[in-house]
Amino acid sequence: MKAIKMLIKMEAEVLKPLMLKVGFHNDDDIWWKSTADFSLVLTLQKYWWSSEDKVDFRINLGLMIPPIQKNSSERPEITELAVCVSQDCYLPEELQFHKFKNSIGYCIKTGDNFEQFIDMIKRDFEDYMIPQLIQQKSLEDCVDFYKDVPFWNQRLDRFIQEHKFKVMNNLAS
Repeated sequence: MKAIKMLIKMEAEVLKPLMLKVGFHNDDDIWWKSTADFSLVLTLQKYWWSSEDKVDFRINLGLMIPPIQKNSSERPEITELAVCVSQDCYLPEELQFHKFKNSIGYCIKTGDNFEQFIDMIKRDFEDYMIPQLIQQKSLEDCVDFYKDVPFWNQRLDRFIQEHKFKVMNNLAS
């Protein structure tokens, strides 16, 4: 099977059912689940040099402040996220390098064993990424989760403060 077909099949058979099951909404390659204060976000980012026979991609996870509105006609952009980390922030160190995983994310090639690839993706999503992502139910949970992640912990604090300031200004108006 061509690598690009494996990626498309993985999205349809693994990513979509798992994300819908935990209440995420979707617009193409971006998934989100909103609370009153923020949105949890997951994107699948395919690298520009990918081809039909070799696809390099990564999973971006993070959050957006203020939250994405369900009825919004504008698709949220990854550059607007308060936090945007790769799957490695959610995976144990011993799982960060293997047959389908390297320093930039995942890599699949035409002829790779599709079942092995799917088993690894399911494990990464079901055992690590989704459980940790959906445990972030409040801003305090998010701050706690990212507290030891350099750069993003400070960026998150700044987004929270800016959002509180905007809310207070709106109330004063």
